Amino acid sequence: MYHSLVQILAAARLIGKESGTTLAELQEHLGIARRSVFRTLEALDELGYPYYRDEEHDGRYKLVHPTFPPAKWLPLPPVEFSTEDRIVLDWSFETAAKNPALAVPIRNLRRKLDLIGALSGYALAPKKTGAGEGSGRPSLMRASQPGKATHLRDEAWLEMLFSAIEFKKVCSITYESRSTGSVETFPIHPLAAFESEDGLYAYAEIPLSGRIRIIALERLHDFVETGDSFEPPLGFDVRERLSDPFGIVQDEEIDVALLFSADQAPYVRERAWPESYRFVDHADGEVEMRFTTRGIYGLKRWILGWAEAVEVLEPASLRKDMAITIAIINEIYARK
Repeated sequence: MYHSLVQILAAARLIGKESGTTLAELQEHLGIARRSVFRTLEALDELGYPYYRDEEHDGRYKLVHPTFPPAKWLPLPPVEFSTEDRIVLDWSFETAAKNPALAVPIRNLRRKLDLIGALSGYALAPKKTGAGEGSGRPSLMRASQPGKATHLRDEAWLEMLFSAIEFKKVCSITYESRSTGSVETFPIHPLAAFESEDGLYAYAEIPLSGRIRIIALERLHDFVETGDSFEPPLGFDVRERLSDPFGIVQDEEIDVALLFSADQAPYVRERAWPESYRFVDHADGEVEMRFTTRGIYGLKRWILGWAEAVEVLEPASLRKDMAITIAIINEIYARK
């Protein structure tokens, strides 16, 4: 109900603009399907909102009387921030701004929300040189973890990327390979953008080969939208790909079984694993963890972090790989 009310209010604001709005703009701004837009317009009809469709100007939806003040007809409820709201917003902004490529968009968004916060008597966390630093007011802290120190060469590329993903536009990129150092120009179909360990990435289909590749945005040397459109590959699901706890570098799917020592088992269990992950208790307190993953590279690093507290039971290929890796580590530390 609340979300529907927000959509109705937003639609009224769009129609109330001097130039009105189109069906496509309503669909884009409300983030809903075309049929849902019509339901929203029907709700405005029932409420008696005075609008019409201007067939002479691209079928734009407009107010019957341009001087009609929609703000008085559909007043937005007052927005007030609580202490909890302010703390969470401060933390969210600080966390997101750790990514250099997002620093400018986050700063601009924060300025807009600062005004809303001020109306409710709260100031968000001050800028580094601002008054009130170190005031001792409550905050939600973020543990320091090393992330990527690189950033986009051109911040305008980020907005271009989001637009290309939304409207399914073919792009041409000039890209630097981390492994070879070579710089090449080739077309891509950008499918989704995501953040990982303070780095920004994009899933993109390479039309020349048909495979889906991860693009690190800071390694872009150029980014151009060609104007051509594309259709995303069937079955591509970015949420499914990013749901793997063991990282974005993915291979063929494997079934894994790990055995954790009794003293470390509680720490493994308390993590927020996907529902498909299963745990089997052993009589001696050890715990067997079973799951399916594509993130083999990240999984290997995670296993090494548990040292002697974990044993790979399955598959045999992973058990062999870990044994080889551990043998190499032993050789390194056996050197004088």
